[in-house]
Amino acid sequence: MSEFTVVPTKQLHIDNQVLSHINHLRLDNISSLEMPPKQSLIKSSSYYLMKLLSNVLYQQETSLDQQLKNESLFLKIKSFFSYIYDFAQLSGSELIYTIYLVQKLVNSEIQDFIEDNDCIMIADSNIGTTLICAVILAMKILRDPTEMKSNIWWAKSFGMSLELLNQSEMEFYMQLDFNVSLDEQQFIRLYSQILSYSEV
Repeated sequence: MSEFTVVPTKQLHIDNQVLSHINHLRLDNISSLEMPPKQSLIKSSSYYLMKLLSNVLYQQETSLDQQLKNESLFLKIKSFFSYIYDFAQLSGSELIYTIYLVQKLVNSEIQDFIEDNDCIMIADSNIGTTLICAVILAMKILRDPTEMKSNIWWAKSFGMSLELLNQSEMEFYMQLDFNVSLDEQQFIRLYSQILSYSEV
């Protein structure tokens, strides 16, 4: 009989904050993300995203104007995700990944603004395009290519030219420096944060 050497395996380090998020999440919450999201997840995701975008778009507004614009933005985002849920079979994981990509875009643009005093690309007028690009990218990352809707479908569904959609998608991707990876700990942390908005 030959001898074998036992090689210690590297332990996965999970920070305490992520561990507390994991403890609050039930196993059925995580496993359900492969399925289409429940309306409660769409609602809490829309609220989370509205808060994120509002901080960039409406920070100069009066509190009353900001509240009115937030309500309108929330409804637009929720309607968008509901549409994608109905017609592109959006999964819970894709929804979370979409939120992550938009959040990453916002953070990238804020950083660019601080460093260069350049204007931020996200505006009221292009929120829809931003969301479309984020969803497309999330689906391209998480789906089998045979299950993907084509960019032609997306352009037709949202009344955009294919050229504009392709250009916007590339600009979105470039703004993220082609780095769209999301590790498990980030995913769990973000998912838990989004779920915390379900009580709102």
